Amino acid sequence: MTVVLVTLNGVLIPDPSSFKELSDDKKALWARYGSGTDPLFVQLIGVNVEEVREDYCRLSLPFREDLLQAGGAIHGGVISTLLDTACVPAVGSGFDKAQPYSTISMQVQFLSGASQTDLEAVGWVTKRGKSIAFCNSVVQTSDGKLLATASLTFKI
Repeated sequence: MTVVLVTLNGVLIPDPSSFKELSDDKKALWARYGSGTDPLFVQLIGVNVEEVREDYCRLSLPFREDLLQAGGAIHGGVISTLLDTACVPAVGSGFDKAQPYSTISMQVQFLSGASQTDLEAVGWVTKRGKSIAFCNSVVQTSDGKLLATASLTFKI
């Protein structure tokens, strides 16, 4: 597969059209991510799945006051959560059936802060092996201000 890269404020991210579209069944499954009745962390933070393709995911998070830290900026833990969570459907979309997997390494680079704004996250698989998947992700504001990037490793 050839992945076409585009620039987001000086950071290269993949063009979603570079990734294979999911089957209708998989699209429906990932569209429900974070919206079930089980009390999962992803529901607590209020993430919305915008697009999932094989090895690619785009999420959004509407702004809420309780996402701020005491200084008035969106908490770094919220941004880190989005960096990680955007990779979950990206990794999971490559499986034919559900199987467990988890983040085993995450390196975050905070580039800027933000307040009072919706957030968007993109995560993608850069290499998938038999037992490990490598991913990158970015978080930006809804108006395109880049806040953070990350490199992640998942045990599959």
